[in-house]
Amino acid sequence: MDVLIREIRKSDHDMWLSMYRRLWPNYTDEALVAEMNRIFKSSKRSAYVALVGEHSAGFAEYALRDYANGCNSQPVPFLEGVWVSEEYRAQGIAKALVQYLEKKAQMAGFKEFGSDVELSNYPSQIMHERLGFEKTETVIFYRKILD
Repeated sequence: MDVLIREIRKSDHDMWLSMYRRLWPNYTDEALVAEMNRIFKSSKRSAYVALVGEHSAGFAEYALRDYANGCNSQPVPFLEGVWVSEEYRAQGIAKALVQYLEKKAQMAGFKEFGSDVELSNYPSQIMHERLGFEKTETVIFYRKILD
């Protein structure tokens, strides 16, 4: 299967929003579009689509973070999210997306590539390990609302 990976453009708005809805179904379209706009405006974030023919098979988001838990260098290229449509899963799409971003990071001179996964997202943990990521730490974040 031939997969083309390219940066998402503003003209891809509807396609990207459709994929966003499936990855983050608990968020409103307003919140998702706001996040998409933040990515377009940022010099440290970008998103990439995997195309199979004319069909969007998935996407991944890339960021340059000032710091990432478990990484030794700073700044750190970071996989912010990856999603593949059901019909394209287990066909190497996620691997192609991540390898594309890893190459982007290597070409920029970076030696590490970070990511994170929610504790409850076991399928994503397995995917990360299959793609060569190593678990560095487990963290639970807390917050307290101040009156």
